[in-house]
Amino acid sequence: MWLLLRHLKHYKNKAVMVGFNRRFSPFAKQIKEKFGSGMMSMIYRVNAGKIPADSWIQDREIGGGRLVGEVCHFIDFLTFLNGSLPIAVSAQSMDDSQGLNDSINISLKFANGSIGVVSYLSNGGPSLAKEYVEINCSGSTAVINDFKELKFYGRGKPQKKKLYNQDKGQKDMVKDFVTSLSKTGEAPISFEEIYVVTLATFKALDSINHGGEQRKLEF
Repeated sequence: MWLLLRHLKHYKNKAVMVGFNRRFSPFAKQIKEKFGSGMMSMIYRVNAGKIPADSWIQDREIGGGRLVGEVCHFIDFLTFLNGSLPIAVSAQSMDDSQGLNDSINISLKFANGSIGVVSYLSNGGPSLAKEYVEINCSGSTAVINDFKELKFYGRGKPQKKKLYNQDKGQKDMVKDFVTSLSKTGEAPISFEEIYVVTLATFKALDSINHGGEQRKLEF
């Protein structure tokens, strides 16, 4: 995928879309409306669970491995929320005799000064909710629990919003993509964001392979 994006970078007026669906979720839109774009500290914990080593997802040639195949979604979500691109990344993985890199901490620095951590873990308790997001900005905090519940903390009583069904934005993503093509011919996620998020994912893998050294993103 990375090689494909590098190739497509040289083409203009072509719509390219990657399924980074979480930015289209109703909770993402509500946080953006309340916080806008600006300096934020962000935490995204993913209780991913174990997948056997012989699964196609773990295969570096077929599925890309879990970091490349899945963690890109969470980097994109943080990128969308703070409104600027990642400029540096460092990552470490728990020791694993099979080298699966599926319990990882990734630290991100963004162009507007925001910072973020993605903790993607295969060793958590199975009864724990899969995804937890915490966004801190200018004295306020937003917390997403598994894309079923959103809480805003500031002065006064916390505000809570709940959904009857989990919504990670898949339906709205497809709808917005089709609508945007029919109106403007452009994808709702800019190519620059897709390119840099993908670059950050591969740089995180490179950082793991080099003892957690920080990698700057040049684009």
